[in-house]
Amino acid sequence: MAPRPRLRVDPGKAAPPPSSFPSMPTSSLDGPSYPHKSTFRSLQMEICIQSPSTKTVRLPRQQQARSVPVFGESDRVMGHVALAQNFAHTGRLTITLEGAFTYVLPGVGLYDASPKGEQRHIFYSSSRTVPLSTQDSPRSALNLREAIVATVRRRPSLPTLGGTDMRIVPFSFDMPHSSTPGEELPPTFSASVLIEGGVRERALAENAEVSYRVVAVWEAMDRSEDRNLLEAPILVHPDTDFSSLDGLGYEPQSWIEIPLKSERPIAFQCAITLPSPSLFPRSAAIPFFVVFTTMPRSQGLAREIASDATITITLLREIHVAASPFGLLTPPSTPPTSQEFDVQATQSPITSSNRLLKRMVRNNTPPVVPVMRNSRVDFKEKPLPQVPPNPPMPVFFESRTLQTEMCCGFPKRPRVKQDKYGHPPLDLYEKLPDGLYKGKVQLRKAMMPGIDWTGLTVKYYLEASVVFGQDDLRARVPIRIF
Repeated sequence: MAPRPRLRVDPGKAAPPPSSFPSMPTSSLDGPSYPHKSTFRSLQMEICIQSPSTKTVRLPRQQQARSVPVFGESDRVMGHVALAQNFAHTGRLTITLEGAFTYVLPGVGLYDASPKGEQRHIFYSSSRTVPLSTQDSPRSALNLREAIVATVRRRPSLPTLGGTDMRIVPFSFDMPHSSTPGEELPPTFSASVLIEGGVRERALAENAEVSYRVVAVWEAMDRSEDRNLLEAPILVHPDTDFSSLDGLGYEPQSWIEIPLKSERPIAFQCAITLPSPSLFPRSAAIPFFVVFTTMPRSQGLAREIASDATITITLLREIHVAASPFGLLTPPSTPPTSQEFDVQATQSPITSSNRLLKRMVRNNTPPVVPVMRNSRVDFKEKPLPQVPPNPPMPVFFESRTLQTEMCCGFPKRPRVKQDKYGHPPLDLYEKLPDGLYKGKVQLRKAMMPGIDWTGLTVKYYLEASVVFGQDDLRARVPIRIF
């Protein structure tokens, strides 16, 4: 009896797939493979994004929460844009990954609907433009029928998604990385805080956010259709380990002493002591010590300073926005555009047609030019003036006092911890300051985190001041809040 054949598999060598196995495009194999998919749809196109994780959030101007892709600093934003086939055989598709910082000034009135109090800065933008043509896709009988119907109508309606006849355009963007040392990509956040001190001491709302989104814009080459836009928001969070300072008690390992400076020589010195490094989560508190020492030592002057000096601790924030190097959300069309075309992109078809008809009638009123000169064919072939570039966003700077803590006098005197094995040396007592003030500045979770990016910075400072008589000693220490 012949032996039964056995199947031998070499684990180190992959066999080629059978001929009946459908081949996969090589573009889908490039880059990492993420398990989650999020789809954002409109009547004309859809955006599908692959992500390592998702989060359910409530988007602005929407009542229901939905799942949004979440990316880290080292991830890649991947996905595709789907277009209806008879909608995608002409024109161009621009896909953009955008990061923007939006800040609403709290000084704007409650009933003021003008956007003058809103500052929006695009700090990152990366685009990919795909020209669409009919060579990549065959025309079916349905497409030919719709093309004939489109020539009869004045303003043809755009097809909707829902069938299998779609054009798929993949995209892939790497997360931005700064070439400047110390700069970090701003994470996604949305903060809303009430600030007191407005008109008649009214509380004002301060709103700020950093948002990221993928934007797909379709434009027709012949300008026969309006521009169509679809946005897909994404979340960007920093790459963190399993442990976080937000869930642990913040205990500083070391301290740093910063001297307070005066404008003239005086008989005493002051300093503020802070944890080192000065990095604090928004849910923590900033501990500090303010001390003073008379130079040379004087018990009488020390008693006066300890009872009459005024100590002020202030938490400051500075926002600096430079002119954005990125202009429009999407690049302009390849053919020259005109003011009438920009109006068509924002108004209804009937309004734009009436404006165009009125302009042609107004040009034909004086019988100076022949009628053939104003025909529709010559009007299309006539070169139109270039649209002037958008003016750059002005530089925005704001400095605001967030918290202030005051104390009259130094209530304590530093002490030396007693050693159970012996008495501390006397020279150690001589090095102790004459007065001590200990306190904490409580941060808030809803406050804005610090940002250090090209053209956009949000910095925090802790300012200490000691006033005694006519002398004022000050120091401003930069701190980082995340």
